[in-house]
Amino acid sequence: MGELYLGVDAGNSKTAALVCTAAGEIVGYGRSGCGDIYGAPTSSDAVAEVAAAVGDALAGASVAMAGIAGAAFRLAGVDWPEDCAFWDTALREKYPTLRRRSILNDGYAAIRCGEPSGVGVAVIAGTAAAVAARGPGGAVWDLGWWPQHSMGAAGLAEEALKAVYLADLGLGSKTSLTEGLLEFFGRSSVFELNRWFTRREGAAPWQEKPRAARVVTAAAEAGDQVAQVIVREQGRRLAMYAGVAARKVGLADGPGKVSVVLSGSVLMAVESPVADALLAELDGHVPGVVPHRAVVPPVAGAALDALGESGIPVTPAVTDRIAATLPPKEFLAT
Repeated sequence: MGELYLGVDAGNSKTAALVCTAAGEIVGYGRSGCGDIYGAPTSSDAVAEVAAAVGDALAGASVAMAGIAGAAFRLAGVDWPEDCAFWDTALREKYPTLRRRSILNDGYAAIRCGEPSGVGVAVIAGTAAAVAARGPGGAVWDLGWWPQHSMGAAGLAEEALKAVYLADLGLGSKTSLTEGLLEFFGRSSVFELNRWFTRREGAAPWQEKPRAARVVTAAAEAGDQVAQVIVREQGRRLAMYAGVAARKVGLADGPGKVSVVLSGSVLMAVESPVADALLAELDGHVPGVVPHRAVVPPVAGAALDALGESGIPVTPAVTDRIAATLPPKEFLAT
């Protein structure tokens, strides 16, 4: 089988891990819960979830960590230097035999999902949003806690709820989102909807809001003007932060092309109006942009990073092999 490589993508909804060969064949995989040190009940819980996914992936590949030649940990919540230091200590204690590894924010996992060189910008819109970039000289930058706008599925839902509440108060335009969200959440009135999300006891868990993103995109596609404004604004925000990322790592300094990879459930949905809105805005924020759709999920991008950082060329054949040997779709469902 030869040397094996490990890629880990940890987020709030799940943590996924893949073990692959140098040729890109996936030979083990594992999945667990929240691996974000900001989102898990405790940082120790996040470490345990990452370890659980890694353990299952190693077991599936019938290999111990000592047999892993290189690993890329792409972890939500690696936002500040102390976060990286925390994970460096945790992984060193957990896996003392691991020979080569890197630790970065999960946003970086998506770059190689559409740009094999790993140089470019990734724009991810899933439950939340992430933007990360790697420049030609190796400089990296990610959005972390810098965004001042709500984005991703959560952002779409929050803006839609705001529009519904304002319409109910007579301070905003009427919108089909009112009927759509009441039906989706099973509430009898806007009063009950607002109360359900904000009451002191028995309030809806935060995970409920992002689920309604599909209501917003469906309303926009059906012609609702309020929903269309929300979708266009989501595209503008994502494009704006992609521009910041490109400038931060030197991708905007010359006349060359700049790869921007789109990933995440909101942008990868069939005929996604948010993706269309983002693409319509990108030229104005990233000169020379060449957009790419991710061809593999972020955890596969992490595995490709593990290969690339170990000196193995990430060729189309390697990416194709990873894509062909991915776990079943339900493994990556959120």
